[in-house]
Amino acid sequence: MAISKILVAATGTEDGLGAVESALLVARRFDAHVEVVNVRRNPRDAVAFMTEGMTGAVIEEIVSTAEQDIEQRSDFASAALKDLADKHAITISARAPRHGLSITFVQQEGREDEVIAERGRLSDLVIAPRPTSHGDAKEEVVAESVLMESGSGLLLVPPGHVSDLKGNAAIAWNGSAEAARSVHRAMPLLTEAEEVTIMAPEESSMRGPGPDALTEYLAHHDIRCHVHNLPTNWTNIGHTLLDIARSEDARFVVMGAFSQGKLRQLILGGATRFILNHADLPVLFTH
Repeated sequence: MAISKILVAATGTEDGLGAVESALLVARRFDAHVEVVNVRRNPRDAVAFMTEGMTGAVIEEIVSTAEQDIEQRSDFASAALKDLADKHAITISARAPRHGLSITFVQQEGREDEVIAERGRLSDLVIAPRPTSHGDAKEEVVAESVLMESGSGLLLVPPGHVSDLKGNAAIAWNGSAEAARSVHRAMPLLTEAEEVTIMAPEESSMRGPGPDALTEYLAHHDIRCHVHNLPTNWTNIGHTLLDIARSEDARFVVMGAFSQGKLRQLILGGATRFILNHADLPVLFTH
């Protein structure tokens, strides 16, 4: 499966610019279309659960402040995209051509999590900024919604990080269906990687196909890879995976995202939320 259409969430913030520029760089590699989406939420959502005990004047002041913030983010997203498109010599089109490198910019009113997840259902890849402790809580909600509701892969890009995903890659592998789907979703990127590291427990400790079986599968696609077994004394599996990825000079990580109900059943399940919030390199998640 090729990457022909990429959707990227334009948050209208400095932290979100790396995701947008990364989308343009990846699109250039695959001669793909990028749909840049800025969601304008209803300003009255800001007080939907806060109105009890408030006067009408206070409510209107909160709504007015929210309206200003929405307009500022919308203007920032539009101006920043124009600057990035000019920088990379890509024309912003009113409509997407059927073939070739292109960009369209969409502003849609609604909830970010619903809009991005729904539009992501007809995209080969969704790219969004990684949630941060100082950012909006909705960024994590958007990420979870895309993972659970879009059916697409989600590439989270850390703030200030820009990448075309060229170079080495790392796969977090535990033999699960989620991990397998992440590999299949990442195949266009993995086939062009210089070297792929399979980060996995010892073969004998796994349920499902082990790392050696994955190595053999990837070899059928002419993908160079090797296994890096996880240490047996790890205390934070997410931290351990990121340490290994950095030591292997990986430019991005591929991993399955596991729902809350299965966390106790899967060896790498506990890594999902940690990496979702702490990864310092791009991570391609698939549920």
